[in-house]
Amino acid sequence: MTMVTQAGSLRERKKSATRRRIVDTAIRLFSERGFEGPTIDEIAAAAEIGKGTVYNYFSTKEEILVEFMVGLQERVQRRLARFAEAPGPLERILREYILYHFRLNRPYLGFTRVLLAQLILRGPQLQEHVLRMQTYIDPPLREMFGRWQQRGLVARGAEVERLVEEFKGLHFGLSCLWAMEGPPFRGVMQAVRAQVAMFARAKGGKKP
Repeated sequence: MTMVTQAGSLRERKKSATRRRIVDTAIRLFSERGFEGPTIDEIAAAAEIGKGTVYNYFSTKEEILVEFMVGLQERVQRRLARFAEAPGPLERILREYILYHFRLNRPYLGFTRVLLAQLILRGPQLQEHVLRMQTYIDPPLREMFGRWQQRGLVARGAEVERLVEEFKGLHFGLSCLWAMEGPPFRGVMQAVRAQVAMFARAKGGKKP
């Protein structure tokens, strides 16, 4: 029984490693050549695996994109409890939340530019994949805003679902500015302070 379990565990580790290699290779190529540039064949060759192996894990390049974004979101979610319980004011917590995203995405700036361009230019075609990503993004955000509302940092009468949608719009706009501007990001830092302050004033509850 132990030998069978160990063999199964080894297979799972190999499958996980292959999956990561495909995603990492694809993201690198997307960053260098855009989303439309690399083919599945080229991704397979760069990852030094067979084309059929790639298709064992992903049917399309869009699925690889979603896999990568979900992985980033899982890293964010591991920090959400800290943001939910962080000392106020709301403005400071929201600003730190956005800046944390920027730090997390900094190694993938080139890919972020490619991704945002795809979302803007091919929104309808990517709708299915965007909706899939939202199933990972929205629930923890709703939980976080709900906790802030319980703490009085968000207005008691505010609808959490609407707050989340408005905040995602703010975050997306700032992310576009961050990706377009590039380092040292002075302009976007000013924009984050100004836009988050306006959001917090409009949506905030009692002062901590």
